[in-house]
Amino acid sequence: MTNIYHIVRYTYDNSIYVHFQGCNFRCKGCLLKQTIWDCHLTDDVQRRLQAIKDFRQLSLSEFKTVVKKLNVKIAILGGGEPTLDEELPDVIDLLNGLDIETRLLTNGHILNEKFIEKLEEVELSNTCISIKAHDDSIHRFYTGQTNKSVLDNFKLLAKSRIKLMVESVLIPGLIEPDEIERIARFIASINPSIPFRIDGFIPIHDVPWRRSSPKEVIRATQIAKRYLENVYYIHSDTEQKGQAINVYPIIKDDNLVPHH
Repeated sequence: MTNIYHIVRYTYDNSIYVHFQGCNFRCKGCLLKQTIWDCHLTDDVQRRLQAIKDFRQLSLSEFKTVVKKLNVKIAILGGGEPTLDEELPDVIDLLNGLDIETRLLTNGHILNEKFIEKLEEVELSNTCISIKAHDDSIHRFYTGQTNKSVLDNFKLLAKSRIKLMVESVLIPGLIEPDEIERIARFIASINPSIPFRIDGFIPIHDVPWRRSSPKEVIRATQIAKRYLENVYYIHSDTEQKGQAINVYPIIKDDNLVPHH
């Protein structure tokens, strides 16, 4: 059985986002603490998903059956944390067999040399490492884990055949522009052409940090561009392209939640 519990299709680039259950970080601002369902789905679909009492993870063969019907070109494997799934290499191999480009979104914590070799063997095309912080004390405070393995494994990935990019979240009061600058300098020390995306923070319940303003995100991007060739961003005013359509779990009419 895989750790896959939720699949969403995005119409704008004919892709699917595959959600894996479980994580080895305990990020204080993680959106999954608020809802385990994709935040890009409509409120109505999210309400209906929240009413499902007995959804389950998919087997590899069930996942293949679902995906074959969709005729998509890209699969983003995200979380939770997909590297915790022992069947991840088989999932990637299956997707490649269906001529679907695979992109792994991971915190990189357990992506050691042996794991990277496995991913190369199954021809993973792209990995995006989420670097929460370069400062280890900030990283430990926010995630509950050291960032040493993340940074070390990032260096290993940069030497592999897998395309590499980075994303970080700008969190006012915690991950400030100076911390984004440290991350950018670290990336540049390895390869200044590695793409870097800066995301504006979206607050969840009971966190002390506010939403990043578009102006703050753009300012952090300008700082990162001093060191890196390819920097871009997403903030609260970034328009969502196309539609997000729930694929799994299947919503039935009897899961509807009455609302007024």
